[in-house]
Amino acid sequence: MKKIISFIAALLLASAAFCQNITFEKVCNQLAKNSITKGDFQQIKTMNSAKGKRELKSNGEFILYLDGIMWKTLKPFPSTMIVGVDYVVQIAGNGTKTVKDTSENQTFSNVAATVVAVFSNDFTQIQKNFSVTFTTEGKDSWKAVLVPKDKTIASVMSSITLKGTYGASSASLESIIMSEGSDNSTTYIFTNQNYPKELTKDEKSYFLSK
Repeated sequence: MKKIISFIAALLLASAAFCQNITFEKVCNQLAKNSITKGDFQQIKTMNSAKGKRELKSNGEFILYLDGIMWKTLKPFPSTMIVGVDYVVQIAGNGTKTVKDTSENQTFSNVAATVVAVFSNDFTQIQKNFSVTFTTEGKDSWKAVLVPKDKTIASVMSSITLKGTYGASSASLESIIMSEGSDNSTTYIFTNQNYPKELTKDEKSYFLSK
């Protein structure tokens, strides 16, 4: 019995030490090992008004790629949006495509650049635009709160909160919460993640469609 108790205690101590050694930079480094992340997402838009809180939900499939992010919404209405660092492509359910340049929209560009920077381990880009508060939650979970340094951006986007898990040789991003200055927020929850080596021909076409 003493050996069992000693073994459990050793595991707990090792787990505690492991958590203390986790940093946001290490998490980003692990995430960057996968150049492509695919899976399912649920989007929850929370809007506060004088009539109370309202939530709008949608779900579909996503691709996180070094060239940007693709959101393929399946419900409630089919549509596809590809977000790059300097562009947004929207494809309606009937195939109609709209391309927007985000170079004049610093907020949109900054958010997209941040997510891409996290997955490409570009710490210079992250630290340039955000103050980062990183904490661990439990033995294998982490949270990073990114607060914009630019006052203009902060007035619209107060923070971006990233949450995920971390192991000895891998890390995952499980949710993103974008909090607006108006107390509204958009949450993305990621599930069924997988990490293919290459995109299919059709998937590549999304990122070339601009």
